[in-house]
Amino acid sequence: MSETATSRLAIGARLEEVRRACDFVVEAAEQAGLDERAIYHCQMAVDEALTNVIEHGYGFRDEGNTIELTCQATADRFVITIEDSSPAFNPLTHEAPDPTEPLDSREPGGWGIYFIRKLMDDVRYERVGNRNRLTLVKRIPAPALAGGPPTADSGLFPTRELDAHTAVITPTGRLDSNNSPQLERTLEAQLGSGKTWLFVDMADVEYIASSGLKVLVAAWRRARDQHGDVILSGLQPRLVEIFEMVGFDMLFHVYPDLDSALAARPAKR
Repeated sequence: MSETATSRLAIGARLEEVRRACDFVVEAAEQAGLDERAIYHCQMAVDEALTNVIEHGYGFRDEGNTIELTCQATADRFVITIEDSSPAFNPLTHEAPDPTEPLDSREPGGWGIYFIRKLMDDVRYERVGNRNRLTLVKRIPAPALAGGPPTADSGLFPTRELDAHTAVITPTGRLDSNNSPQLERTLEAQLGSGKTWLFVDMADVEYIASSGLKVLVAAWRRARDQHGDVILSGLQPRLVEIFEMVGFDMLFHVYPDLDSALAARPAKR
């Protein structure tokens, strides 16, 4: 983007529209010269913000409701503005969850706003007329190579049975508000069939939102209740950053690749 270049997009208040908005932000961030890590941060923050508006602001009611996004780039800042006409709500007043709190005592919600505040350099809310306006700012320290947006996979997540109690699940693409239910169904099916040791190979997962984290935590709790475990492997660096941010790297057993995770299996059972 040239200095003070601006682009705009309006989407319907539906979860299936979130991906289109994220792609729009990724393209604008690439043109602004953000590096791959910063682009990922912007994408995840927008994903969380839009999901929050659709779920809590509009209550999943489309009914012609829209959300407007504006991306503006200057020499040193990339600014994303999200506006909607749902009831007034300042998400920044929400008490942030504590990433050091034991997993068993954590509430399932609240992580979306936590991620937004951690990933962006500045976050502001204001009520303008009858509209909510959330402004997300990412600083541009210097021109850098930008990466492309993660790709989604609409197919079923493959599962491989190792024995009566063990299975390997291989999700791919994005674990966001659209695809996380697919992972949830896959994990629940395995747990329901008596598989209590689930090895989730994340090598082909390029993106995870709080909805994906919630699915993994729910499966982890259920597996542990059945004296099993959910073991992760192959996390890409950008996902490792997110797991470390919320303390999940200290809660899940995480291995660099599936082979090393499986090699450690006897000691975990």
